[in-house]
Amino acid sequence: MTAGSLSPGDFVFPPDSLIWRVSRERALLLGGPAAAILQVAHPGIASGVAAHSNFRRDTLGRLHRTLDAVYTITFATRDEASAMAAHVAAVHRPIRGNDPVPYDAASPDAQLWVLATLIACGLDVYESLVTPLTPAEREAHYRDMRTFGQFFGLDPAFGPPNATAFREYYDSMLRGDLLASIPICRDVATAVLRPSQPRWLALAAGPLSGIVIETLPEPVRSRLGFRSTPASRSAHRIAVTTLRFLLPHLSDRLRYTPRYLTARRRLR
Repeated sequence: MTAGSLSPGDFVFPPDSLIWRVSRERALLLGGPAAAILQVAHPGIASGVAAHSNFRRDTLGRLHRTLDAVYTITFATRDEASAMAAHVAAVHRPIRGNDPVPYDAASPDAQLWVLATLIACGLDVYESLVTPLTPAEREAHYRDMRTFGQFFGLDPAFGPPNATAFREYYDSMLRGDLLASIPICRDVATAVLRPSQPRWLALAAGPLSGIVIETLPEPVRSRLGFRSTPASRSAHRIAVTTLRFLLPHLSDRLRYTPRYLTARRRLR
């Protein structure tokens, strides 16, 4: 497509949507590791990841594939999003089994939890670094994210019907007994937090792990074996303060994701 060749109606989400406004921020990547860790705190998801991926050595590859799917669907045309959805479905189709617990990547419960971590962690970072959302904006963002979830196979009628009910569901999951309830959850979460490969990522993960730990909610954080310390709290506070100051002064090229900038150029 040439620059300026598409109209807003060609995209899955209009340019003035809440999902565009929130997801365009590069700063949301700060919440990415927490979302990934919370996802694998679910026993079914952790079992599938452990059985069907090289999670100890391919942390960066898995993150790249996840971000590619998320940004493509958010900022793509309907045809492009549908193609990505078909690809994701094909990748997820064989991910099912019974060891150590039954798991199925197409399970609505698992899909809802993955979507929930993206919503909650994304909004937590956005509101702490950019600006708080009004209740109406939160509701609009939740509606967008439920449309987004359809491209990953999640029925929009399954789960919380609105943003208020969603927060109740999310909080109940954090307080409940399911998350981090079997050892594989801790094993996979630790590999996400402290990857061993590639070497440069392993070295970078050391200083950054404290920041990630502070973005994880209790009691799941403790149940996964991660501990808040004065050093981790200080690192997180410095990171948040610095980013909150820098963001308004950054150019669009530095502040926003490349997929958003490309989508904006494609608009008439």
